[in-house]
Amino acid sequence: MTDLPEILLVPVDGSRNSSAAAAYAARMAERLGAQVRLLYAFPETPLDMFGVVSESPSRQNLQYFSSGAFEQLRDDSAEAAFKAAEEAIGETTAKVDKQVIGGEPGEAILEHAKGVKGGMIIIGRRGLSHFKEILMGSTTQRVLHHAQCPVLAVR
Repeated sequence: MTDLPEILLVPVDGSRNSSAAAAYAARMAERLGAQVRLLYAFPETPLDMFGVVSESPSRQNLQYFSSGAFEQLRDDSAEAAFKAAEEAIGETTAKVDKQVIGGEPGEAILEHAKGVKGGMIIIGRRGLSHFKEILMGSTTQRVLHHAQCPVLAVR
């Protein structure tokens, strides 16, 4: 690859590793004159997140099936993840924007990256969901193996 990336895509989830990836991306973007786009992936519907109502979601989770509550949960979760990343980045001259994407994180990140010309993904090695990672494989591994653009995993 001879072209340098123009936009650094950084999936964030509020974890220490995703924040470290964001900080690294911002430093890299300053040197390359690139843009940073923080990505937060969130399920598209309450059913995607909690399952079918007949599966007896907890009373606490059932509240998110009401109109507007799921969107508020998404927005609050995204804001917390973006805030953690922005605090890790600190002062930067790089342009940083934020985008919430819908779907299972690995698939949503890969799908978003397909539509970004000159993109590179900079992703934390591990996120918040260690138990899920053991059962289903990590988002980072999925992105590393299936991305059609360069990927850098940050520890």
